[in-house]
Amino acid sequence: MAKFNPKQAQIYIQTLQNVLTNTEETATRVSPFFTKLDDAKQADKIAEIPTAEFAEIKAEFEDTVENYKDNASQLTSASAPIRLLGVHKSLTSAYVKYTEATQLMADAVIVADQKIDVQKYEKSEQDQSVYLEKIHTAVAKIMNSGM
Repeated sequence: MAKFNPKQAQIYIQTLQNVLTNTEETATRVSPFFTKLDDAKQADKIAEIPTAEFAEIKAEFEDTVENYKDNASQLTSASAPIRLLGVHKSLTSAYVKYTEATQLMADAVIVADQKIDVQKYEKSEQDQSVYLEKIHTAVAKIMNSGM
């Protein structure tokens, strides 16, 4: 059986912390754009958002997706300690699916027609919620593993 390697565990936890910090900072940055779009969607006033602002919302969503793809890549290539392999695979899978759900939201914003694809948008919201919960669960298991 492979021996526990404290240095590997330390590198893994640092990678995980970097990914989580970047995810939180990215979500904080995109939040006002999401709120503006969601408020307009709820009020049925998407068409009233100035064109430049609508394009900026789309751009922010796409930047968010790129950040999440980078984070997913870091998780995929991270070398988890043996005892965490199962939960690491669950975390990585949930993060990749969360990224895909975020991509779906970016795809739902159609700048050329200044509209949103409501079905894609709502599916994205549901999926993001499901996978974010799975990410939180996996991270909690890792942090409580007693490494």
